[in-house]
Amino acid sequence: MDDVREALRDGLREEAAPISRRLAEVKGLSNNAIRRLEGIEGTLAAEREARIDDLTLLVDLLTEGWRSLNARLERIEEQLGQRPENVVPLRGSAA
Repeated sequence: MDDVREALRDGLREEAAPISRRLAEVKGLSNNAIRRLEGIEGTLAAEREARIDDLTLLVDLLTEGWRSLNARLERIEEQLGQRPENVVPLRGSAA
């Protein structure tokens, strides 16, 4: 009976060892994939933040440009003393 048990254990060891090695390999590959995905996620988040910052700057520049244009038009109108009939005021449209 002991011989049967020993043979059974040996047989299970021989069969389980390759499975165990493959399982460890799959686990290692999974961990590697997770690390890479986390790296990609971090890169995407940084890129997204950078694009948001770029967009914020662009909106600020456009807004300031319109404000400057509006101020310049006001100065021109003051120098002219009156606004021609065919000129539409821009004041209030870029606030």
